[in-house]
Amino acid sequence: MSKSAKQIFTPRPVYKYDIQGWQANTQPVASVNLATLTIANFNVLCDLYEKEKIATEKRLPAIVEQLRQCNADIIAIQEATPNLLDLLLSQTWLRNYYICESSTAATVRPYGNLLLSRLPFTLVDHQFFGRKRVLVGSYEINGQLLHIAAVHLTSHRSQNALEKRQHQLTTIVGYLQQLPGNSLIAGDFNPRGNEQEKILTGAGYIDIWQKLHPDAAGYTFDPQRNSLAALMSLQGIPARLDRILLRSQNHDWQAQSIDLFGCEPVTGTEGKIYPSDHFGLRAVLKATR
Repeated sequence: MSKSAKQIFTPRPVYKYDIQGWQANTQPVASVNLATLTIANFNVLCDLYEKEKIATEKRLPAIVEQLRQCNADIIAIQEATPNLLDLLLSQTWLRNYYICESSTAATVRPYGNLLLSRLPFTLVDHQFFGRKRVLVGSYEINGQLLHIAAVHLTSHRSQNALEKRQHQLTTIVGYLQQLPGNSLIAGDFNPRGNEQEKILTGAGYIDIWQKLHPDAAGYTFDPQRNSLAALMSLQGIPARLDRILLRSQNHDWQAQSIDLFGCEPVTGTEGKIYPSDHFGLRAVLKATR
């Protein structure tokens, strides 16, 4: 790995629940054996904007329940807030997971990315500017290394958004390419058109949705279906903003399924409030050896 990549990605602690509560995990990361691996991704909509209209106090329990029902081995979250983190850390089911942040919520103020995992992992991160931070968790599964980058690329609301996304994605892909083993990138890519395909396909990444559902739109941000997306949208155009991509050069992992979740309104909101303005993604990979 180049010196520059080592310098810009910083090791971070990973937390695990024990009798004293959530503590930094000091145990070596053990290798695990799995026949399948389930990954969920969800941009959960922070409450910095349109706060009075998005009923976050009703959405947070619905988000946590959606994540529980995913029954995923690895969960990547964008736009997590301290309030969401507090609620997550209070859940009994989450005690079976490792998590990238403690109750201090330092990296999600006012919002940020989270990585949760049933499997032990090591963690590095890199902060681009402002709140844009990429997390990379590394695992040893079936005797092979697997890395997952949890990303939230700059949105079109920002100045020079295209250039910023290109820089972010190039940095992330360049770092992952230097690591041995297989890798995933999961998150909100905020793409416009085919701007990112050259970087991703050139590096050997397969868009799991495109591979398994080539004829389905797969919109994760859909103002025509989701009233919160309609509220937050600048142009009212549906888009597949959220993606899970796989790079497995020796075909150690094969994409088996991918589906949307969080597509129904929150109970008791008369169909007006959804868990988020995005729908979530849940993918299952199958180990081939």
